[in-house]
Amino acid sequence: MIRAAARLALALWAVACLAGALWGLAQTPFAAPFVERGAVEAKAALTRAMAREVTPDWLLPRLSAAIAADDPDEVALLRDIGRDHAIPVPPALDTEAEALIARHDRFLAQAGACLQCMADLSTCPSLTLIGVCALPFELSPAGDVAALGRQGANLATGEEVDGVEAGLAAVGLAATLVALPSLGSSVPVKLGASVLRVARKARALSPGMTEALRLAARGGGRAERLTAVASDVTRIAAQTSPAEALRVLRLADSPAELSRLARLADAAGPDTRKALAVLGKARSLRMLHRLSDLAVMTTGFLLSIAAQIGTLIGAILKLMLRRALRRPPPRHLPPGLRTRPGPG
Repeated sequence: MIRAAARLALALWAVACLAGALWGLAQTPFAAPFVERGAVEAKAALTRAMAREVTPDWLLPRLSAAIAADDPDEVALLRDIGRDHAIPVPPALDTEAEALIARHDRFLAQAGACLQCMADLSTCPSLTLIGVCALPFELSPAGDVAALGRQGANLATGEEVDGVEAGLAAVGLAATLVALPSLGSSVPVKLGASVLRVARKARALSPGMTEALRLAARGGGRAERLTAVASDVTRIAAQTSPAEALRVLRLADSPAELSRLARLADAAGPDTRKALAVLGKARSLRMLHRLSDLAVMTTGFLLSIAAQIGTLIGAILKLMLRRALRRPPPRHLPPGLRTRPGPG
């Protein structure tokens, strides 16, 4: 009775696994196996991944390299990451970092450096200088008016008109008065349009984004296309800061990737740049997705069926081997193998 009940239970379990697997496969779970995480879930996943990654062996060599490269932005970022994860920094290395940041702060305080940066963004030695000196003016309506004035003068004198700058300035100026629709909701895009315009003038955009903006500024509907791109930059800047948005923006190779970076900013908030520095762009963006429950369930059923088939094959082989060992030896030798009796 016990054996019969066990066999019946195993048979029912096999039928249930097969039915579940067939139903799951009918839903095509592997056509789109990954689903987007919610903002809270993605934030938790990013935090866990960063906590595993950030160690003294990870932090200290990078901090030394940033000091050697005279990069105050990277030094400040790495020190913040170290403080967040309670990584002790040797006193000598910490003193070097403090001195480097203080030296660059004194440089930022020089009026001449700011004026030069505002006059020609491409000559600014760092994004920090752009954020301190140029962005406040460019974010004001006066910055859009000045950009439109430059392109109007080019048009009047017969010089080449920069359609991207003119288009972004027009979008930004309009957004100071009304909230333009973007991504299905009404959001102000002035911030994003100005950051895009500054990043382009500072040559802080990837070739892919530069080309995408050039194509977006052509033909009819250019205001809507530029607004869509600027909206993603606005989301990044709103979660971090305009200066931080410049640094994140330079990582985007296309408008689609910019949208994914905006989703990352929605999840990570002020820690967006830290996540990108610790995990890298590709890994940070992968953390925004997880394997769907349907794909996990179907995979589990398939593995269960495979295990049952493997167990069945093993049982059959064991039974065959047992029968072979139990087979009695032959009672009579074949005629050709019979031995003749010896003499005597």
